[in-house]
Amino acid sequence: MADDETKKMPEDNEPSQPKAETSVAEPDEKKEEKEKEFEFIEEPLFELDYKGDCTYEVKVTIPVANEAKLADDVFEELRHEAELPGFRRGRAPRKLIERRFAKVVRSDVEGRLVNAAFSKLLKDKKLDPLAPPEVEGFEKPEERKAGEPITFTLKFEVHPKVELGKYRGVAIERPAYSVSEHDLDEAVKGVRTRYSLFETVSEGAAADGDQVIISFRGTINGEEFPGGTAENYPYILGSKRFFPEFEKVLTGGKPGDTLNCEITFPDGYSVEHLRGRTGNFEIKINELKRRSMPELTDEFANQAGYEDLEDLRNKMTLRLQEGATAEGNEIAEARLLKTIIDSSTFELPKSLIETMAHEFYEETVKRLRQNHVPPSQLQAEEEKLREEARGEAIEAIKSWTTLNEIADAEGIEVTDDDFEKEAMSVSQRTGASVEVVAKYMGDEERRGRYERRLLHNKVMGALMSLAEITNKEVTREELDKADEDVKAE
Repeated sequence: MADDETKKMPEDNEPSQPKAETSVAEPDEKKEEKEKEFEFIEEPLFELDYKGDCTYEVKVTIPVANEAKLADDVFEELRHEAELPGFRRGRAPRKLIERRFAKVVRSDVEGRLVNAAFSKLLKDKKLDPLAPPEVEGFEKPEERKAGEPITFTLKFEVHPKVELGKYRGVAIERPAYSVSEHDLDEAVKGVRTRYSLFETVSEGAAADGDQVIISFRGTINGEEFPGGTAENYPYILGSKRFFPEFEKVLTGGKPGDTLNCEITFPDGYSVEHLRGRTGNFEIKINELKRRSMPELTDEFANQAGYEDLEDLRNKMTLRLQEGATAEGNEIAEARLLKTIIDSSTFELPKSLIETMAHEFYEETVKRLRQNHVPPSQLQAEEEKLREEARGEAIEAIKSWTTLNEIADAEGIEVTDDDFEKEAMSVSQRTGASVEVVAKYMGDEERRGRYERRLLHNKVMGALMSLAEITNKEVTREELDKADEDVKAE
């Protein structure tokens, strides 16, 4: 049975915004335009109470004169549009319309005023809400006496806040690695492996890298099940396409051997009815093949797409060095951003942290299940996994909040030219036409994600140009460790 592990490529790492319950209506376009046009006759009173962690509670009082003015406007609209029995459209008396629609209009006017007050609050106080507010203490129209102001309390969170530390001229160390002959030999070996052939061997035991031609039959409680049987299936040991139990029992096997193994399908297995069940497999090795590597000659180099052996080695050296340089730059960028974050002060909304932490936790559990981690182990480590996910969420929020703040401070924006360059780059990497890539990137759902990614790349480029960078020669092991340390942080 083949492992059903899948890979996920997220379009970006920025978190989705959490949603909050609210009684403030989400206005349609026309209603929103009217609310924007509304001007208060008497200014609403806002009593702000900042609770910390980006949370506000605001007591709002809307003077009654505003309600009277807006109600008059609404009744006037109705007078021209309403159709009442016995009257042509727009000809019904104003007093009759007021009696007929009084409750509806009062409720509608209150809703509009609440939304208008919230919009004015955000504009006047320069607040950027994370989600629509919760509205508390809002009395029903029939419970509020005529002539009394409208009062209520808005509760909402704003986007993360950051007081930036030093971000210009930050001293940073960049690892610099020079490609060695060993690196080149390994890379060339990889090319030879891609052009190698498997040849049948009559003696020896199956080892890592060998290809075994196998037939197997799987049963559960003595009964075969769909997908559990195959004839003359070619499998390369070490490829990890099958479950680990298969790899273990096949290693050391010889042609003609009949082997047995037992597999418990994980909870996240693709075939639902097999999840958690145990299958017994009988496996027969029909043939053993070993990889035959081509000789390293000019003819082989030409077959692999190079002019000759010297051209192969030169171009591969250049490619390896470019990769090592890029890796060193990525490590330096990560160190630079961490230094800036560590010197900055943050306030983060709790709901955003919890939402992202839950998303990260779910992704981690999904990955571990696909890697056949037992449910009992996941349950035992749940608290640890959730704590790690929360730490990752906080660091992710701090990262993009910092980059956004620096973009604002430095006036860095994403232009149409940036989009065109990115489309060309993606086109070159994927082989798709620039037009197709540009259309894909310009899709309404995707453009915002690409804009954020491009913006953050531009900010990091600017920060690196402003940083005081010292290159430090390192070994391959030191470069790998630096990379691991950055990822761990």
